[in-house]
Amino acid sequence: MTEITTPEDLLTPNIEFMMHNKRHGALAPKVAEDRWQALRAVISEMERLSELFYERSEAAEDARLEAVAAHARAADSGKAVPAGLGAKVQDAKLAVDGTLSAFRANIPRLSSARRSYDALFDDHAFITEYRAAISVEFLKRREAAVKAFKTLDVEIPALAELYTLLGDFTLNHLLGDTVRAIEFNGSKLEHGNLFTENEESWAAPKLSQALSDVRRYVLSTDPIKGGTLLTEDLGVIADALPELADQRYEEWQEALEAQAPMKARNANPWAI
Repeated sequence: MTEITTPEDLLTPNIEFMMHNKRHGALAPKVAEDRWQALRAVISEMERLSELFYERSEAAEDARLEAVAAHARAADSGKAVPAGLGAKVQDAKLAVDGTLSAFRANIPRLSSARRSYDALFDDHAFITEYRAAISVEFLKRREAAVKAFKTLDVEIPALAELYTLLGDFTLNHLLGDTVRAIEFNGSKLEHGNLFTENEESWAAPKLSQALSDVRRYVLSTDPIKGGTLLTEDLGVIADALPELADQRYEEWQEALEAQAPMKARNANPWAI
């Protein structure tokens, strides 16, 4: 069995988790922050005791070394060891042991404070109040995100078109002679597309595809995927769930059907 010699020896992964796993955010009811701070107060005390433990451990080692040196001198000289030296060493050791004991005593307090904090997330009233605040913030931020994306959805394709024209007029026409005089990979350039047709420009196909991908998420009309239904009254959500489950089943079946031809194409024709 491993001997417990330092505060870190007492900090199991579960205790570390209790100390650092914060479950609430800025929108949570005030009671969550109050209980978190109560938990943090225990943690702060444990951190103080941990620092004190190492300070006292160092002092105890200094006292021990001082006693060892005194006994060595006494052995050489034949004189007695100074009075009180052993008691000083023992007191220093007891101070270390006492600090470790005090640290250990805070672990049950930590567990109690953690249980009080975690209990909030099983409390119906707390969750209801927290959800209401989240709903308001979600709708506000969703509106801002949709508005911002709709602007990007117009501006990025327009920028891509302008970028392509700008590159063509600048590099292929006005600076065409300069471009065609440049040697590249053993031959002269024929046009300026080398400079504009890349994967990091406004006209990059990947940017257009990324915009299309994001559009499916941000402008989703699905009430759950879009998040709007989740902000409704619970009764409204409950009434909508059976129909949504049927819709999800149909989507699942369609996905399976779409995968079937691909699996058939990839199958080994010689497999039995």
